[in-house]
Amino acid sequence: MPPNGFDVHSNHTKRNSLDVDIENKQMVKECSLEDALNLIGFGRVQLEILFCSGVLLMLVLNESMGMSMITIASQCDFNTNSMEKAILSAACFTGILVASYGWGYLCDINGRRSVLIQATIFALSFSFISIIVSNFWVFVALRFLTGIGIAGASATTYAYMGEFNTAKYRAVVINYASIFVGISGIYTPVVAWLILPQTWTFSIFGIFDFRPWRLLILFNLLPGLIGSIWIWTLPETPKLYLSHGKDADALKVLYWIYERNTGKPSKDFQVKRLIPEADKDFIQTIRGKKTTWEIAKSMWKQTLPLFKPPHALNYCVCCFVMFGLFFSSSGMGLWYPEIQNRLGFGTVDSQKTICGVINQKLNETIDESIETVCNDEISTKTYIDSITLGGSYVVAYLLLGLIINPLGRKAVLSGALGISGACGLALQWVDEPTAIVILFCGYLMLSGLCVSVMSGSVVDLIPTHLRGKAVCICLMIGRLGSVVGNNIIGAALETYCEVTFYIFSILIILCSLLTLVLPI
Repeated sequence: MPPNGFDVHSNHTKRNSLDVDIENKQMVKECSLEDALNLIGFGRVQLEILFCSGVLLMLVLNESMGMSMITIASQCDFNTNSMEKAILSAACFTGILVASYGWGYLCDINGRRSVLIQATIFALSFSFISIIVSNFWVFVALRFLTGIGIAGASATTYAYMGEFNTAKYRAVVINYASIFVGISGIYTPVVAWLILPQTWTFSIFGIFDFRPWRLLILFNLLPGLIGSIWIWTLPETPKLYLSHGKDADALKVLYWIYERNTGKPSKDFQVKRLIPEADKDFIQTIRGKKTTWEIAKSMWKQTLPLFKPPHALNYCVCCFVMFGLFFSSSGMGLWYPEIQNRLGFGTVDSQKTICGVINQKLNETIDESIETVCNDEISTKTYIDSITLGGSYVVAYLLLGLIINPLGRKAVLSGALGISGACGLALQWVDEPTAIVILFCGYLMLSGLCVSVMSGSVVDLIPTHLRGKAVCICLMIGRLGSVVGNNIIGAALETYCEVTFYIFSILIILCSLLTLVLPI
C-alpha cells in the first residue's frame, strides 16, 4: 500500500504567495487539490473506489465480450449464420460507439457520479429485458440499447477513479482496477460452463423456450447491479467540483476522504481552502437552460480544443492507437471462443497452423451433402481456453502494476504492443496446439492490456474540463475498431484467414511505433 504523504522537491517553487508547508504537514491556508490529496495519502477511500470501479468495469466486459459465448449458445434458437453472429456480437459495441460522445459531454457537465448511476441503470434495464425476447432483431436492438448504457460506464469509470488519486498513483490504480477485466474474462466462461451444459427448457406462455443461455445473461449483469448500488454511497470527484467553480463542495469531499482514510475529524485537516481551477468560459457554458441547437453548439465548442494545438497531435495519436487496440483485442477477442469451439470439435490434423485447421474444417463443411442438425454445444476446450485468456489478463495486470512506474507508460505500451504483434504474426507458422493457444492469448491479452494504460494517458494529457469528453471520444473510436474488426473477421476469416491475421498483427505493430511520439 502506498504510504501516507509524498516526496517534495528541495527547490522552493512559488505558490502564489500562499502559506504552504506540505513536507512538515503543518497547518496550511490554501493549496492545490493535488497537494491536498497528497497530504491525505492513499487509503481506504481510494481502495473502495478502486473496487467499485472494478465492478463497474466487469459490467462493461460482461455485457460486451460476454456475448461471445451467448452468440454460440443461441445460434439454434435464432438460427443465425456467421454474419448474423457478427451483427449480434457487434450490437453492444455499436451502441457504445453511438453514445460515447453524448455521455462524455454529460460527464463533464453533470458529473462523473451522476453519469455512472444513470448509465448503469439504463444498461441493466435493457439487458434484463433482452432475457425474455424471442425475435432475433429485437434482441439485437436491445443489445444495442444496452451498449448505449455501457458507453457511459466504460469511459466515465476511468475519469471518476483517476480524479481521487494523485498523479503518482493514478496509473497504478487504474491498472489495478483493470484487473477486473481479467476477472470478467474468468467469470463469464466459468459461469457459462456451469450454466450452458444444462439441458432444461421452460416454455414461457407458449411463445418461446427459456433455455440456459438466457439465464447466463442474468448472471452477466449481476456485477453491474452491485456496482450501481455501490456508486450511490460514494461522492462526486473533488476535481469535477473545482472545474465547476464549486470549491466548497470540493473541500467537503476532501474532508470526507480525510475522515475515512485517517479516522480523524475533518477539523484536523491542514487544508482550509483550495486553489480555484474553474475555467470562466466553461462555467458560463454550463449555466442556464439551452435549446437542443445550443447544446449541440456547446458540445462542438467544448470538443474542438481537443483537435487544436497543443492537444491535437497527442490526442489524435491516442485515438488511432485506441482504435488499433480494440480492433485487435475486442474485434478478434469476440471470435476467440467461436474459433476455439470450431477447433474443439471433430477430427482435424493437430499439426496444422490455426488457419490450416480453419481451412480444413471449412472444406469438410463444404463437402457435406446432407443437412445437419443445428449444434449449439460449446466444447470443454472453449471454456478452458477462455478461462486461460481471462487468467492471463489477471496475471498481466498484476505484473503491469509493478513495472508501469519504473519503466513508464511509453515503454510499456510500445513493448507490449510490439510483442502482441509478433505473437499474431507467429500464429501464421506455429502448428503445435498448445503454442497456438499461448500465442493467441498473448496476442489478445497484450493488446487488451494496453487499453487501460492508454485511457490513463488520456486522463493525464487532457485538462479536467475536457477530460470526460476526451476519454469517451477516444474509447468511442476504440469501439469503432471493435465493430470493424469483428465484422472483418465474420466476413473474411474463413476465406482469407492468413490475410486477416496479417492485417490485425501489422496494425498492432504500427500502434506500437506510434506510442513512441506521446509525451507520457
